[in-house]
Amino acid sequence: MTLEPIKDFKIDLNASWTRNRSKSIQFMYDGMPTNESGGFNMTTISIGNSFGGGNADNNYQSDVFDKFVGSLDKHRQRMEKKYENSRYPVSSSLAGETYDPANGGVDLYSADVMVPAFLETYTSSSGSDIFPSMLRMLPNWKIKYSGLSKLAWFQKWFKSVNIEHGYKSVYAVGSYSTYATYMEYTRGIGFVNSTTTGMPVPSSRYNINTVSINESFSPLIGLDVTTNNNLTLGGKFIQSRVLNLSLTAIQMVETYSQEIAFNVGYKILNFKLFGGGKKANKSKKNSGNDINIRADFSFKNTSSICRSIDKGTTQATSGNKSFNYSLTADYAYSKMLTFSLYFDRQKSIPLISTSSYPTTTTDFGISMRFSLTRQ
Repeated sequence: MTLEPIKDFKIDLNASWTRNRSKSIQFMYDGMPTNESGGFNMTTISIGNSFGGGNADNNYQSDVFDKFVGSLDKHRQRMEKKYENSRYPVSSSLAGETYDPANGGVDLYSADVMVPAFLETYTSSSGSDIFPSMLRMLPNWKIKYSGLSKLAWFQKWFKSVNIEHGYKSVYAVGSYSTYATYMEYTRGIGFVNSTTTGMPVPSSRYNINTVSINESFSPLIGLDVTTNNNLTLGGKFIQSRVLNLSLTAIQMVETYSQEIAFNVGYKILNFKLFGGGKKANKSKKNSGNDINIRADFSFKNTSSICRSIDKGTTQATSGNKSFNYSLTADYAYSKMLTFSLYFDRQKSIPLISTSSYPTTTTDFGISMRFSLTRQ
């Protein structure tokens, strides 16, 4: 959906919900056991805690992660209540007996507990579903405003002024499958045989390895202007994070990225270099002998943090700070001949000095492009 509440102020909204499922039935076995596998993703909003990742100064302490861990027991108790006064399935070793947590209760680190806690803590969504319904998807957006250039003061100095902002957040369940020993008690919940004791224990029917949230502000704020004398200026701040919850390793891996970028450009019209374009200048006011100059500067900081849920430890595993600045100049000597000059320098400083080392890369040169195409 595209909205324009006022002229030159546009909002693009996008919402999606996707679930893939495939089933395989083994006809040659008694009961024809069925296995289901697939994946899931939907757009959501996780903006409420986007800037709480911590830093090296406080050992990457995160209040939102502590809140997530602290909510696990609440969700475990919620699941336990669903099994109260239930009876074990007929096909189990305790067939017909009343459910007793002493035989094996709801696991604190099961998908039924951790995934709802994950969604409740990190998104605007709540509930107990691992696969939220279509009604719970939330829109992402892209906003752009270009009306400032039409104001009298801005027209005096600028040809165009564009301000933009974008947000995207996607919750996804990685590839999953169903438990072969799953025995349904009621819709959505049931029992599986414990791999250690062989006793029936509460479980959803889905064996899920990972769920994730991929969020990005692209950009959080961006500005592009063009002055009346052909000078272009631009800047933007981009931030992204990926939260990857592993139910097998019982840990959260958080990857953060922040980038600040600026660019300056200038176009010199009808520039005569070595007499270029003299004949063309007699017949045309602008012969096309233009010089385009552009400079780009950027700083990017990335880090990856591993948080153990059961052990309560936090460790930075990778990351780096990178600086990049470049300069390019293109000169159209004629319609067939173009000269280019470029300089690019990149410097990278690793977050973990024991696994890598600072590097600097410099590229520079000049090129000439000659086109034989008739124009």
